[in-house]
Amino acid sequence: MSETVLFGRYRLMERAGSGGSAAVWRAIDTRTGDEVAVKRLHPVVFADAAGQARLRREFAALREVDDQHIVRVRDLDIDGSDAALILDFVDGPSLAERLAAGSPFRADEAISIASDIAEALAAAHAAGIVHRDVTPGNILLDRIDGARLTDFGIALGAGGGAGADTVVTVTGQVMGTLKYLAPEQLRGAAATPSSDLHGLAAVTYEMLAGRPAYAAATPVELAEVQARGPEPIAGIPQALDAVVRRGLATDPADRPPAVATFAAELNAAFEGGTTEPIVPVADLSPAPASEPLIPRPAVLARRARSLPVPLMAILALVVSGVVLAAVSPSSSDVAARPSKEIGAPAAMPEPTPEATPTRTATPKPERKDDDHKGKGEGGGKGKGHGGDD
Repeated sequence: MSETVLFGRYRLMERAGSGGSAAVWRAIDTRTGDEVAVKRLHPVVFADAAGQARLRREFAALREVDDQHIVRVRDLDIDGSDAALILDFVDGPSLAERLAAGSPFRADEAISIASDIAEALAAAHAAGIVHRDVTPGNILLDRIDGARLTDFGIALGAGGGAGADTVVTVTGQVMGTLKYLAPEQLRGAAATPSSDLHGLAAVTYEMLAGRPAYAAATPVELAEVQARGPEPIAGIPQALDAVVRRGLATDPADRPPAVATFAAELNAAFEGGTTEPIVPVADLSPAPASEPLIPRPAVLARRARSLPVPLMAILALVVSGVVLAAVSPSSSDVAARPSKEIGAPAAMPEPTPEATPTRTATPKPERKDDDHKGKGEGGGKGKGHGGDD
């Protein structure tokens, strides 16, 4: 079988994924020798002048966004009979592949991935770009650079495919994958940065809970379950659960004001919420030991150091409040506190008439980072797209 070379430059090696409006190939750039991902677009995407103009406009905008957690778009080629986006090749599976493989996600791992994607979205939003389809299939787990976001709104959201799991408005300009679609997108309104935040919250929920926030087969069913709100996530601190579900609020005004705020709240809730190791909810069976995809404690520490001084002060007050609450709980707090809480003080003896002892907080046990080491990654070919669903 003869090899295919697109635009006299890109030698196609093997197909890495396909969908309703694009097929993605692992390829070699014969001019540079680089391994790249070639997203070969369906003719319907660039059939007219308007479609080609939009492709060039969005490509130019994406070229201005520079963030390590965004899969870089290298080039856009249109020659009349063919059109393709050329992207960096990512050596690692998609988040969708990890979820499908049943690999467990510790809370710190899920938060680290969410924080990487929040950074990518913040860079895009600052450039005036809305992703519109934040899903596990559009998040790639690079073994070196952490989580990376791909498949922005170019090519009518080509990564979404054209199956039953995709919603498109009448104009064809707003679309998304059903389980992660924000309520305002479902109503046909234009996607906004808050819509991307909702998608990120839905992805974070699925990593922590081991199941989608909303399991709906139709837009009508999705609207109904969104109105009720997602179920609480078992097995994680209540503060962390509250942050995730706030990101899934039906009204955009009730969500955090920006993706960076959402990521900061996730990290603060996790750091101040518990001292016990997190037991994955989705899969309690042991996984093969291997090097973690991302050094979680180091990543979280780096992000904590990067927080503004006022926020660090607030976090210090929050942590102090947790300690004080552990020392002096009210009667109602004691009644409501889960029995498995770690670090609660033992009952104090009655003071003697001679002296009233000073009550001190029982030191919390240090978190054993060794217990949080990452487990084996799910298999998957590297790619430069989101694996068109």
